[in-house]
Amino acid sequence: MPKEKKQLSKALKTFFGVGDLGFNWMTNIETYYFAYFLTNVAQFPMAMVTMVQTIGSVIDAALSWVYGIMLNKIKPLKWGRYRSWLAVLPWVVPFLYLLQFRAFGNGMGAALIIVFGTVSSHIAWNIPYVANMAMVNVASDSADDRNALSSVRTLWTYLARMSYSYVGPGLVAFFTAKLSVENAYAATAFALGAVMAALYFAHFVMFSGYEETGAEEIARLQKQAEQQQKSNQKTAGIGAAIASNPQILGVLGAYLFYMMYSFCFSAFAVYYGQYIALDAGFMTKFLLISNITAVVGSIVSRKVAQKLSSKGTFQLALLGIAVLYFCAYIMKSNPTVVIILMSVGGFFAAFATAMTVPMLANCSIYSEYKTGVNCTGAVMGFLNVPIKIAVIGRGLLISTVLGITGFNPSIAVEEASDAVKNGIAIGFTVIPAILLVIGFLIITFGYHIKESDIEKYSAEIKARKQA
Repeated sequence: MPKEKKQLSKALKTFFGVGDLGFNWMTNIETYYFAYFLTNVAQFPMAMVTMVQTIGSVIDAALSWVYGIMLNKIKPLKWGRYRSWLAVLPWVVPFLYLLQFRAFGNGMGAALIIVFGTVSSHIAWNIPYVANMAMVNVASDSADDRNALSSVRTLWTYLARMSYSYVGPGLVAFFTAKLSVENAYAATAFALGAVMAALYFAHFVMFSGYEETGAEEIARLQKQAEQQQKSNQKTAGIGAAIASNPQILGVLGAYLFYMMYSFCFSAFAVYYGQYIALDAGFMTKFLLISNITAVVGSIVSRKVAQKLSSKGTFQLALLGIAVLYFCAYIMKSNPTVVIILMSVGGFFAAFATAMTVPMLANCSIYSEYKTGVNCTGAVMGFLNVPIKIAVIGRGLLISTVLGITGFNPSIAVEEASDAVKNGIAIGFTVIPAILLVIGFLIITFGYHIKESDIEKYSAEIKARKQA
């Protein structure tokens, strides 16, 4: 018989998400320094730089949907199907991650070592990342619990973004002085990988007692299998459980356009600062203020969700940001007003970020209610797919917009044409707003699960397990 779920502890309500802070610090080293490391430190030819980045990205994207299914299909480990992975794999990451930033020359062999470090480290951190999200559903006993955990996780994520500008560059500078520039990036990757592992272990400790141990789950599943065999019932597979609930696609589709919005405006921000605001400090001010408002948004998102539901809060966020961005385009020649409008957008963006995981958790509960199969890991694992697709879409959008406007980086920013400036403004504000409207329509018509019904489904699932 499964354990009764404990009430969420004060530690979880306050500190769940510290692992995501470490995760964001760690992955930002790749985001901000990998290309620079390949070109300026390792000094690979550009063709090899392209090859290394492309191979790593393609393999990472191709595997992005596999991790959750793997977690659901394999035998649960000692401390539980999901919780165990928060303690097992993260400690391997620092040793693999440093290989991504260690150049043993600049030939093909050195490039292949970096590709190995890239692919293996991503596999090693993606599995606990998915398990970490799955634990939101495992530990929660209500929609409010799921919203609470996801909101505090979002808070720590935005705190990571605010603090990274000091942590990442600071560590690189420290290790450059101590170990030389050739070793600084590998040392930084190792150090922040170790921080991530330690903070994911803190999640492991905080989740103690919220999930069946591996032995308990195996015993329960064996009992269920015997009962089904006696009654000649067939057990649905993971694929059938997911296919039974197309609303999963509604959430993932809306999240895809939300991530495309996020990547699009972020990429065009530097162009807006240089070509329209004519302010070298624009990015610093914009990122700082928008992340501060996002922290505030993550704090209040749970209260809003209690009034509107996770879907309603997500819808409010997408429409609110879209309206603000359309207004920002109208005021595009006034950088101060643009920063204010888009920073308020950051407040709403925290709502959307916080509510995505609870909606997916609802989808997994609904699927288990319909089929009897727990597919939480697989459903949460699919959240990686929109992110990878959005990364590809970002490159296409930026190239297309700049190409249409006749952008030429050799022309001085003061001499850029009105067409170029207007195109940049559209890429920074209007296109992201349109993407959000599309996401709003997808979630509105593609997701219909009521949180009041989820409570009934959860109670039914619990009764089945105790039978």
